[in-house]
Amino acid sequence: MNRVYIETERQDLFDVSIVIAMRFHISGNVTEQALRNAFERAVESHEILRTKVVIDAEGKAFYEKPEKENSVNNLADSDNTSSNKIFFEVNDWQSIIHREEKKRFKIEEGEFIRGFVYESGSEESGEGVSILFMMHHLGGDGKSLVYFIETFMNYLVDDGSKLLSSDRSDKDGLDNSDVRVLEMRTIPAGDISEKALRDRVGPLALVPKIYNKKWIKEMDSKEETGKNEKRIFTFSDLDEAYDEYWKDRESEIKEYVIAPETMTKVLEKCKEWKIGFTAYFTTAFLRRMARKLDIGYAVDAREDGNKSMGNQATGISIKYSYNYDKSFRKNAEKVQKIMTNKLEDDGARNFILPFMAAFEPTLVDAINLEHAGAFRSKTSKSLANMLGYGRKTKDLSITNLTKLDIPDTYGSLKLDYFSFIPPVVSYGRNIIGLSTLGDCTVLTIHRIK
Repeated sequence: MNRVYIETERQDLFDVSIVIAMRFHISGNVTEQALRNAFERAVESHEILRTKVVIDAEGKAFYEKPEKENSVNNLADSDNTSSNKIFFEVNDWQSIIHREEKKRFKIEEGEFIRGFVYESGSEESGEGVSILFMMHHLGGDGKSLVYFIETFMNYLVDDGSKLLSSDRSDKDGLDNSDVRVLEMRTIPAGDISEKALRDRVGPLALVPKIYNKKWIKEMDSKEETGKNEKRIFTFSDLDEAYDEYWKDRESEIKEYVIAPETMTKVLEKCKEWKIGFTAYFTTAFLRRMARKLDIGYAVDAREDGNKSMGNQATGISIKYSYNYDKSFRKNAEKVQKIMTNKLEDDGARNFILPFMAAFEPTLVDAINLEHAGAFRSKTSKSLANMLGYGRKTKDLSITNLTKLDIPDTYGSLKLDYFSFIPPVVSYGRNIIGLSTLGDCTVLTIHRIK
């Protein structure tokens, strides 16, 4: 892979709040050097983390491999020149997130992930360490970061010989005896010609066509009148957007641990009612908020079960108002039915990827910059409002990673706490993350204050 077109994930490029976070505690005895080595080898093991993002003269964006990649040989003994770093500090995880969310990831230099060891016991006590990983969404989706953590843990306990299990891609290469490389994977938009798009998304195929014409016409007219507007944005524009957006903002994170006995009771109800856990807690939010909600759900699209990093997720949305004349069960069953209908409908499940890819890439950049307050145009403002980048954002955006398909024990080390904190994307108001590892289930709510 020398170059991969950034197509269906273009909306992540100029978003100023697009960082996925996961924090976990490792029980057992580990050293700082072992953590550094494991992090470096985990980075080397995932192809996407060895790329950078480039924007060409036409405004198209790509993942591109640098001409000179870091050697994967003798990582423990060499200087790590990767842009992906792990840091050690005495701090609390919320303070780290609030500090780092304002610092733009230099994806044009290959910076996709930052690690923070923020609490550690003594080597004698063997109390273990607490670690926070923050990853730009262009480094992958939530599952991608989970699989990075699995890779990291495997390298922490051995030389990586057990890194890849038999269910991983048979295309994985071997750089040397220690580091194996998992190819990046993203979901292509496919044929987005006018006819093909109409067949896939129906009448809404006209929306990108109309807005693209408006965008090009508006930008061309401003160039003719000497206003020096541009249709191609740069990372300098993104720096300005970060400064503007975060100058008076901060995110708020609430974290709730769901006790194992509570989860057992809820799952028993879900089984009896024939609904999923996502539908159950969605209904709980609906009952509490007492109004019709617009709810978006991230959906894992890894049909082959691969554990490669990259954006392999799509999404669905529903609108529902809790009916207080009916029982909680009846409402939950209705929510599940709506969700199931969307998930079983290929058109609904796969709608958002080709739809967003059909817009002019620079117009997608513009709506993010419009949201951040760093750019203004009639077309981008109209489209941003229509897509929910203004005041009409999703009420809830939910990502349930379910029971993580990675081990919680690695040799003498155990992950005894795990929390997933999704990004406060521009088109969402209350961003909810759910994950279960072992008997640890954590729900997080992430929002802008």
